[in-house]
Amino acid sequence: MKPLASFAFAASILALATPAAAQDAAHAVRAIAINDHLTAFYQGRPDQASVKSGPYAWPDYGAINVGVATYAIHDGDTALVYDTFTDTASAQWVRDWLAKSGVKRFILATSHWHLDHIGGNTVYADSMRIATEATRTTLSAKRAAIEAGTTSEGPPAIRPLILPDVGIAPDSVVTLMIGTVKARLHPVAIHSSDGLVIELPDDKLLLAGDTMEDTATFVDEPATVPQQYRALGGMRGWGFTRILPNHGNPAVIAQGGYGLGLIDATRGYIRALVEHSHDADFQKQPLENFVSAAVKRGEVSFWWAYRDAHANNLASVAKVWKDKPIPQFDAAP
Repeated sequence: MKPLASFAFAASILALATPAAAQDAAHAVRAIAINDHLTAFYQGRPDQASVKSGPYAWPDYGAINVGVATYAIHDGDTALVYDTFTDTASAQWVRDWLAKSGVKRFILATSHWHLDHIGGNTVYADSMRIATEATRTTLSAKRAAIEAGTTSEGPPAIRPLILPDVGIAPDSVVTLMIGTVKARLHPVAIHSSDGLVIELPDDKLLLAGDTMEDTATFVDEPATVPQQYRALGGMRGWGFTRILPNHGNPAVIAQGGYGLGLIDATRGYIRALVEHSHDADFQKQPLENFVSAAVKRGEVSFWWAYRDAHANNLASVAKVWKDKPIPQFDAAP
């Protein structure tokens, strides 16, 4: 969402290049080695001083300004790619990087239907493309508007929009072997009801999509916050110890990801939003009021672009919850 951050990146950053369509350093893709079979590809998260004031188009608001990662699990000549950035050029850079590393067979997994995760899907038109069945249904219904740039997010359009061709049922867990690497694909109704996360059990790692973010999650479906809160609590017990979100601090990603505190920070944030939704000044309450404790504990860091996301969250949560009874979160695991 922004130019390159000013801090130095870890030695595990392998490469830096700018996709052909990029206009500035914000769209430069860098490859970050997590281990010998998992690579993160990262764009954005620029310093606030280098970014012009809004309004922002959806690629900036939802991805570049907060920073966006996609991932590839790769072993031998096969790679499972998790999401495709906001544009074709960036996705093509990732595919080319993997091809130069010896990958010949690609599988695309889509975390959920939101536009910043599917912008480069056309790069994998020749590959197997997996998502939840809910993602397939949603994208099919929205395809014409997405290709015209007339969804509620507005332009730019994604054209052509290449749909997933394999759907995972809500209660299914699909295990894939990428060479010798085991990957479990879990449908989850967190952030978006059509979510898909990937667990690497042998690494005790979770590729979390948008189920969690640093600094704070986007609340896209406020009516189901209590259910999301419970689902996050259940996910905490799966057995992974590190988390790699699609939107996070690249320095933390380069160090192997976040601890389980990222789940606690996310649960605390969405719970606080609903519990304070009856406050008279609710929609004026700053992001700092909701995340300062998690920042102090080191579970998340504070990033300027999440003020916009937080303002959106306040409005959407107030619309749903201001006249409803506050649920009993303490009764949830």
